[in-house]
Amino acid sequence: MRSDQRRAAILSALQQETAPVSASALARQYGVSRQIIVGDVALLRAAGADIAATPPGAMC
Repeated sequence: MRSDQRRAAILSALQQETAPVSASALARQYGVSRQIIVGDVALLRAAGADIAATPPGAMC
């Protein structure tokens, strides 16, 4: 999966969840490191996505 596809999938997954999702859980789901997910979420937020970073995880 390309990085842009992964970011789109992360955004979609966060929009479908009602509770925060941890970066570790997303990393396991997409087969990348936790740090890659943290970077992806930061890029999505910088691009204007309404993602809140909370202690338990990210959520839309």
